[in-house]
Amino acid sequence: MASESREALFRQTVGVMKGPFVIAVAAGLLSLLIAFAPAVWRMLGPPPVATPAAAHGAPWQVDLPAPGQSRVFGLNLPGSTLGQVRQRWGDELALALIAGGGGPLALEGYLEKFEAGGVSGRLLLAFDAETTTATLARWQAALPGVPTASGTRRHALTAAALAELADVRLVGLSFIPAAQLDAAVLTARFGEPSERIAGGERLEHWLYPQSGLAVVLDAQGRDVLQYAAPADFERRLVAPLRATPLRCAELSAAPARSRCGA
Repeated sequence: MASESREALFRQTVGVMKGPFVIAVAAGLLSLLIAFAPAVWRMLGPPPVATPAAAHGAPWQVDLPAPGQSRVFGLNLPGSTLGQVRQRWGDELALALIAGGGGPLALEGYLEKFEAGGVSGRLLLAFDAETTTATLARWQAALPGVPTASGTRRHALTAAALAELADVRLVGLSFIPAAQLDAAVLTARFGEPSERIAGGERLEHWLYPQSGLAVVLDAQGRDVLQYAAPADFERRLVAPLRATPLRCAELSAAPARSRCGA
């Protein structure tokens, strides 16, 4: 009887210990599963979605998808439309007609905060105003204008105007980095330019026609990287520059007159 009592007590004790032990083991296994689940999912699941910085590249990454065309920040020059950029940025993108100031009527966009490839700054977008002159002039007459510090008038676009202009193509980009550039940085990122044009004591223009890039180095720290399709580079960026080399603000492909001298 004593042996049977001891055996019963042993089984009872083992039964009491078994419950917490199993629970502890199960909890440990569950913790390991949760910890390794992301790695397993990355290996077996669908490919990860690229982050905006990786998808759109850095300012020095200019792709040439076809002869005479370029792709910068995930945007095609030419090719991307006003409707597409609105889908990408929504209300963060300010769009307006810019009139006066000694330049032609322009359709421009502006992002106060933009980052690509770990580089932050402001992004300006210029849309094709040459093939839509009549349409833009009609909206200019219909929309109230607000004077700006540069002497132009800014006409904010209504929903109806944006809908009608949704297919207008993007033709130029200007990126104003928050950090100041210098000759060493430019050479390291872009190589030697095909040509340098001095703009007085303050400005110097570095031209890269193969990639459709013109860089404005400003001694006062307001540098600008201007992008156009290589096929349009001479007409949109270089020709106005040679005509008035000291008036950086008149570069037609640069939104808001480039703002490099303002």
